[in-house]
Amino acid sequence: MIGLDAQLRRGSRLDPLSPDNGDRWNGLVKLTSSNLPLGSGWSADSAAGMTTTPLIELFDRQTRFFVPVTPILGGAVTIEAYRPLAADQPAIDPAPYASVNLSVGEPGLLGGLRLTDYTGLSGLLVSGGGQLELSQGLTAGGQAIAVEDSRDPFAVIFEGTDSSDVPLVSSRAVVGSMGFSRPDLRVQANTIWSTRASSSNSSQAILGDGDAFGASLDAVYRSGRTAHAGGIYYFGPGLSWGTSAILNNAYGGFYRFSTSSQRWRWTFSVDAIDSVDSVGSSGVVLNADARRNLTFTTAVGANSSLRFANGQSAGQVLGYVEFETDLGTSRTEAGWSRDNLSELYRAGFIQNWSLPPSLPAGSRLTTQVSFQHRTQSENASQILNGDRAETSDSFGIATSVGLMPFRDATIDATIAYSSDASASASEFFGPFQSTGAAFGTLVAQQQESFSATLVASARLSPSLSLSGTYTDTTSSLISRFGIPVFGSPLGPTSEQLDELRRSSFRLRAAYLTLRYSLSAGRPPGSIGVRTYPVGGVGNLEGWVFLDENGSGVRDPAEVGVSDIIVILDGVQAVRTDGSGRYRFDGIADGPHRITVNTDNLPLPWFIETAGEGGFGRPFAQVVEIGVRTTTNLDIAATRR
Repeated sequence: MIGLDAQLRRGSRLDPLSPDNGDRWNGLVKLTSSNLPLGSGWSADSAAGMTTTPLIELFDRQTRFFVPVTPILGGAVTIEAYRPLAADQPAIDPAPYASVNLSVGEPGLLGGLRLTDYTGLSGLLVSGGGQLELSQGLTAGGQAIAVEDSRDPFAVIFEGTDSSDVPLVSSRAVVGSMGFSRPDLRVQANTIWSTRASSSNSSQAILGDGDAFGASLDAVYRSGRTAHAGGIYYFGPGLSWGTSAILNNAYGGFYRFSTSSQRWRWTFSVDAIDSVDSVGSSGVVLNADARRNLTFTTAVGANSSLRFANGQSAGQVLGYVEFETDLGTSRTEAGWSRDNLSELYRAGFIQNWSLPPSLPAGSRLTTQVSFQHRTQSENASQILNGDRAETSDSFGIATSVGLMPFRDATIDATIAYSSDASASASEFFGPFQSTGAAFGTLVAQQQESFSATLVASARLSPSLSLSGTYTDTTSSLISRFGIPVFGSPLGPTSEQLDELRRSSFRLRAAYLTLRYSLSAGRPPGSIGVRTYPVGGVGNLEGWVFLDENGSGVRDPAEVGVSDIIVILDGVQAVRTDGSGRYRFDGIADGPHRITVNTDNLPLPWFIETAGEGGFGRPFAQVVEIGVRTTTNLDIAATRR
């Protein structure tokens, strides 16, 4: 299948990476090809334009270790190989036994509140990897990435794309993985190495230069409805992948337990973590969740969390009741949380309404209300410079409506309001420190906020659709993070601090999208017995002829035989025409068995395959059908 995704817009560039330059045109384009059959069980996916770096499938199987994809302006291709199908195996959700990928382009960043906005970082990125199933259940793979002379993305975010102080970064990273799986057990080990060098030290608070190493081991065991998962890991300071920071400066372990029955569901987890350099976060996080189905329409549940990190402790508890009535499905919940800076009580109610059948099909209505009461400690008041009350109450309400006024047309609307006008302070800790930066106390203020979104779409034809979106959002907030944004050793000035703390925005935007969908390369179907779970089609043609000279090759003077039935895989059959010619179109690629019915063959001619002892046997021949090719097979009849 071939796809084209293009985006053209006009407006000011209001993302955090560059200043407002006034109204202007910009856009993105992406050309894709998916499931392109190459033959013999091989298929390819490719993309050109604004795309992302592909990764091997092994990296999607573990919970703690994460390798990010990187936006690039360039090209990417992934090729996968599939084993032949067994006799009783359906071609449903097949898994490849081998894959390779390659991507080349300029690395970048993605932004934009509603439409994707790509910011190039210059330089060159090359990434490649492969994965192979070594034996039943045992798979190994690796991925590598190299970035040369790219602008530091953290410096671009903090200092802007137009800044002359943005350093250039070059990095290399290699990761290897091996996994073993069977129906009740999965074990996987990963190891990673990276090195990074920059032209300046301005961004080393986020990601330093030099070599770094990491490794992890995790396992999952399932027995009936019960599952156990656990693992250990070590990731050195400064570990990176391309232009991105990944989990680093941390080592520890985790354990997960979950079980369920017809009425109960229980989950429990514990995470323990410490920093490698004794500077980052360390602590333990405990989580527990339980749910009980009282009846077919009523359930109750509760979840809780305890955190002990950096000498501080915090906890939270949330309980809920879900039930169904003639009015619809309802959920009421109440929660409490506390740390050393604040204490919060929250209650909420969500209602999914049952609507009368007289309304259009697909109509829905959901409402939500919430109330929260916060109490700040004396320490929080000092952090907030004493400019906010120690207690505050807030109220929130939201409504979501959807309907289908007529066929192939939908309308969705969402309205949300919050009266929260308080400032809150909380500690940042665990379960792990993702960037290695020295995060401290986080301070945030959320004043009154309002947002409304309206989306309408209609399908005008099988390939043409029209959609429109309107968004109006108003909000105000302040924030302080322990990220060293200012380079001066004396710290920020009071004016800079006020600018950092206070920001407000109102977003009003309207989008009108006309989409035309065109697919190509998708076969209408295939005939014959499919050998591989994925693939394309080819054709088979030839003549059934009277072989006068016994050469086995059709000469121009040798005549064809009409009304001979040629059979494909014992399933499909065609008759030869008046000249003895036959043809099969749209055969699944791979090997196929050809036989014939010779009832209409004149005597003394016969079509047989030479057997042992010179005795003939019924004709049968295996031919290999290629993708997008026509294979020729002439069938010779000889005199007895």
